[in-house]
Amino acid sequence: TTAGMGDEEDETYKYLRKEIYKLASDKLIVKTPIKWVLFRKVLQVLVRESKNIITLREACAIGVDCKIDAEDVPKVLMFYHELGVILFYPHIQGLRDKVILSPKWFVDCLGKVLTLQQSDDDDENLQMWELLHEKGILVEPLYRAVWSRCEGIDADGMIELMVQFRLAAQVKTNLFH
Repeated sequence: TTAGMGDEEDETYKYLRKEIYKLASDKLIVKTPIKWVLFRKVLQVLVRESKNIITLREACAIGVDCKIDAEDVPKVLMFYHELGVILFYPHIQGLRDKVILSPKWFVDCLGKVLTLQQSDDDDENLQMWELLHEKGILVEPLYRAVWSRCEGIDADGMIELMVQFRLAAQVKTNLFH
């Protein structure tokens, strides 16, 4: 752009463009080892094949096949977790052995309990759904029943994650027996 100064570009714009380019090329580009990229491509293939979750052991085997040292695989998983392309929670007991390949699938699983409507085929848990909707109390039999349909994820791990992110708090109640 000439910024209204005729054919000559304003030196301020030239300088600003150069500095933005320098910042973008130095700071915003993450240099990723090619074997890490290959690892990610394999995980993407698994998602396309409807595999939403794998074990840490399976991830390590894939990593080794991609020429990544087994002890470095958790670092690679954290890298991709921080980018938001997978979910990996080594600090959460119930999920430390799981690698969630599809964050959307996982959020959908969480949403099965956080929904405002109960499942149409869940009349046997009606009283527990009413307790959740009216008082905000999610009882163990309900979340176990709902999350049992999320293959590969343990209900205790899901609750632990919800507590970790302060979406739930563990309380004792006598409102449901």
